Amino acid sequence: MLRLKGGDPNIFGRGGDEALALARAGIAFRVLPGVTSGFAALAAARIPATRRGVSRALILATGHATDDAGGADLDWAALARTGQPIVIYMGLGGLESIAEALMAGGLPAATPAAVVASATCPEERIVIADLGSLAARTTEAGIR
Repeated sequence: MLRLKGGDPNIFGRGGDEALALARAGIAFRVLPGVTSGFAALAAARIPATRRGVSRALILATGHATDDAGGADLDWAALARTGQPIVIYMGLGGLESIAEALMAGGLPAATPAAVVASATCPEERIVIADLGSLAARTTEAGIR
């Protein structure tokens, strides 16, 4: 049996859940990780994940609100206060509110930002803007 998953199945891909289920069922398996879509998207948009003298960390976060912890979403203001680059997976649906929360947390509206949809696929779309206008520019580009 083979299960193919794009990117790294252990970065917001439920790979851990699947591995645990297989282990509990006594099914032998191995994982051959790919490049996580967040890094592939950055490379496709020619945006370095880190830069010497600019970033000291890289934050990977999910843009999906979850029912973990009673439906609470991430503390976007806390992430903003780090001043470090943030790669948000699956954040398109909440893009406007996420951007607003990041700005409320202290990131300037002029912070460089991008949306990469369908990274590395033929239908890939990239919007580069500042944080304050990213949601509007993404909508204008017809990315849903």
